[in-house]
Amino acid sequence: MIFTPYSDEINVINMIHRFQNEDYALIRMTYTMIEKNNIDANGILRDLLLSYQLVDYNQLDNGGKFGISYDALFIQNGKTDIIKLKFYKVSNTRGDRRFSIETIKRKMKNGEINEGDLLYISIFKQENGTPLIYVINLTHNIPTENDLFNTIGMDAITELFFQIKPRLYEIVHGGFFDNSKGYGPIAPKDVGDTLESLLGIDTNNRMNADYNGLIEIKSKGGKRTLDTLFTLRPRFEGTRVAEYEPSDRNRVSAFARIYGYDSEAHPGYNSLYITIGSLEAPQNNQGFYLTVNEEERRVNIIWCSSITGKKEVAAYWSFDDLKHQLYMKHPSTLWIKAESRVVGSMVQFKYNEIEFSRIPQFTTFLSLIKAGVITYDWRGYTTKEGRYAGKNHGNAWRIKPYAKSDLFGVIEAVEL
Repeated sequence: MIFTPYSDEINVINMIHRFQNEDYALIRMTYTMIEKNNIDANGILRDLLLSYQLVDYNQLDNGGKFGISYDALFIQNGKTDIIKLKFYKVSNTRGDRRFSIETIKRKMKNGEINEGDLLYISIFKQENGTPLIYVINLTHNIPTENDLFNTIGMDAITELFFQIKPRLYEIVHGGFFDNSKGYGPIAPKDVGDTLESLLGIDTNNRMNADYNGLIEIKSKGGKRTLDTLFTLRPRFEGTRVAEYEPSDRNRVSAFARIYGYDSEAHPGYNSLYITIGSLEAPQNNQGFYLTVNEEERRVNIIWCSSITGKKEVAAYWSFDDLKHQLYMKHPSTLWIKAESRVVGSMVQFKYNEIEFSRIPQFTTFLSLIKAGVITYDWRGYTTKEGRYAGKNHGNAWRIKPYAKSDLFGVIEAVEL
């Protein structure tokens, strides 16, 4: 069962996530749960416990005596108690998965856990690396920020974010800054490179997040332009590209050679500068669109011949590859808007609004591909035959700005 928090409870969750932002489970307490102390261990809670290697319900025998118990923190306003949680399977043929909270009836009598309250259950790692479960009542006796900080501290992302906030303040209030590359016409990546330079970040291309692998920095000048999420080349095994080009390292170039069009900017070359969306909104005239194949756990680039109408899988990504890259690139993200001006031959940037988001939801990522909101850009050109020559500009997954809140959940405006 998925428990939906009310707006005031969501506010408490957001406050918790300013300190610790691990996965969590929610349990809406009923009278029967409290009276019998027999609480359903829903799938989200089971996954959470398994991810920290605390409880694997599939390995438990039926019966309470075979259960596993852990001490947990019960964090409330002004105090934190140690409570014992027991995870077990019921002695019936189904082996229903349950857990109990020691002295729960006493807590109900004291007003600490009430019928209808929403409990937040999560886990953080202590300084010695040992995982520790904690429970927070989102409805009553809500802890303060000081209670949370003193009990569970900050995760590495939150700590780093607070460390760089003073520098962000200086940048936002510092007016216009010269383009870090020096004099010359503006290029799309200059606004981001200049910001990273101001933050002391090496501007080399990285597969993980820009700042210590924990915070991705995304800045742009245009309000309507798409936001880049990450770059990831597709796979080609079993496609026409693989048949044409046996070397995997050359297959991105081979893709442009096979499916590209005569280049106006580079005579004698094939260009492929397209945006690929869903079937309903393909966003290109070359016959390409994206499909999400849940059975094969793949996102496919489909090409449809304008002459014969024949369709083929031109390239694809596995769900695992996409999820890994999305999470590695966006453990958290700073989204920064900028404006530009030209003084003499120097482009200058002024950084204005800043937003902060945490890890995205992969299921939502797939849904937004289906909806045509997340698209894939192919940008490059190559020779028509023989040795490959030309350029690939970094093919990327991109999202429409209004949909970032769907993908990342709460996006917090940073007040500086």
